[in-house]
Amino acid sequence: MHDPWGRVVAHADLGHRRWKIAVEYEGRQHAEREQFDRDIERYSLMAADGWLVLRFGRAVLERLDTVVDRTRRALISRGATW
Repeated sequence: MHDPWGRVVAHADLGHRRWKIAVEYEGRQHAEREQFDRDIERYSLMAADGWLVLRFGRAVLERLDTVVDRTRRALISRGATW
């Protein structure tokens, strides 16, 4: 994600710029206080710019059909068609 001056202010693990969908893996390191605070700030910046952030933990990644389904639904909610 870029600010109005073109500077990078946030990034996602995966994302689609056109539909403003971001997919994030929340590993164990995200539970640490400093990382958690940075994540909250980053997600807030992304939401303020219209991004929808899908967050997944380890347990959901073991069910890839769930990740694909939720990502598909998010894309459809933003107007994507195939």
